[in-house]
Amino acid sequence: MACDWIKVRAPGSVMLFGEHAVLAGEPAMVAALDQYITVTLEKRADDVIEITSNTFPPYTTQLKELTIAKPYTFVLACLIQHKQKITQGLTIRITSSIDPTLGLGSSAAVTIAMLSALDKLFQMKMDVWLNARELIRNLQGQGSGMDALASLHGGVLYYTPETEKILALAPRSDLHLLYCGYKTATSTVLQQVQDTFSNAGDVLSSIYRSIGETVQLACNAWQRDDKVLLAHCMEIHQGLQHALQVSDAHCDHLRQWLKERVDVEAVKISGSGLGDCLLALGGKWQDIRNEEIVALHPKARYVPLTISAMGVSLVQ
Repeated sequence: MACDWIKVRAPGSVMLFGEHAVLAGEPAMVAALDQYITVTLEKRADDVIEITSNTFPPYTTQLKELTIAKPYTFVLACLIQHKQKITQGLTIRITSSIDPTLGLGSSAAVTIAMLSALDKLFQMKMDVWLNARELIRNLQGQGSGMDALASLHGGVLYYTPETEKILALAPRSDLHLLYCGYKTATSTVLQQVQDTFSNAGDVLSSIYRSIGETVQLACNAWQRDDKVLLAHCMEIHQGLQHALQVSDAHCDHLRQWLKERVDVEAVKISGSGLGDCLLALGGKWQDIRNEEIVALHPKARYVPLTISAMGVSLVQ
């Protein structure tokens, strides 16, 4: 049935295992977060595209003059990707409970929400996942699309790129996130890794394979609820990320603080590294005051990790 407006929300996400190596075809694990971006599309009688957000300033353009522009890069890219099927102007309202500075899949979430809303509003019958992955790769140069996969399906996912097989896993409640206080652009980190290993033969491929094997073991531990083995996998994975030189001195310092002060059972970088978030297993977080975290870095913060079982969905 045709309609004049639609409202869709999609969760953010956090990488659990498989950073970097997933781009080389190795398996990875990701979880959807109980933090959301909601997109409302309303058809207009003219050809104006008007975008408002609770995070960024408003933006207005014409349908025939669509171009990529910050801070609505992914929103506008969605419109451009399907410009031929958008028959009139749109008022686009975006509300987000995801802090875009933390790298918790906000770009993927708004992409999945936008494409899903466009698909329903204009009855496009698109493959949202394939369109989202293509769009993200076009904008970022490369990308696994793991965050988009989590926003689409929700829950905890184990994904094998070569077969595109998705395995849904049970959620856990003993994982925590600590934001380092800064984030280096993923493209910058990826280029640094390539530059570092440009004259190192097959070393990089070997590290990627080792990460992939660790992810498989972590998935098995997760399925069996073997917390000891899962912690071991996290520490091995962190060691491999350190070998990639994406764990800087500040991240290393935070990891040590988490082990000594919070008594976490394991901790690794979540994301591309050189900043980003640290993923911790267990710990006595109830004993930690916010002042202690801020003392580590003025912008450091604890980020609750509550997994969203639901992926993209319509909002009534």
